[in-house]
Amino acid sequence: MKELNVIEKSEFYKENNIVKGTTICSVCGEEKENMEFTFYLTRLTKDGKRLMVNTNCKKCQSIRAKELRVLKKIHKRPEFGTLCDCCGKPVLKNFQLDHEHGTTNFRGWLCKDCNVGLGKLGDTIEGLKKALEYLKRSKNNGNK
Repeated sequence: MKELNVIEKSEFYKENNIVKGTTICSVCGEEKENMEFTFYLTRLTKDGKRLMVNTNCKKCQSIRAKELRVLKKIHKRPEFGTLCDCCGKPVLKNFQLDHEHGTTNFRGWLCKDCNVGLGKLGDTIEGLKKALEYLKRSKNNGNK
């Protein structure tokens, strides 16, 4: 995207109904103008501005989309009813391709719950260990 001057930026935000400001990309960690992110067309915030889809900048979204396209060509989606590579339950809809982010290292085909769960725990062994330790502590406190 070409560098815009202050007036052009102001007009861009007004014309596109986007909140002025910056956001830190959750992938690359860089602080970028909000215009570098994707916004819903019809979902609005309480003050009537378009809602941001997520905190991945357009550049990182493009890189991730390319990674997924490559992986999906190599690793074909399993038939529905095939077991999730994580929990072992049959997946009846919405298989998710799991890979090491920033690479094309394929990990497996997961159900949506497992994929979201791993992501919420940071996609790391450390995050999973913390959750496991939490469950152990909870059990020791009399909870089952």
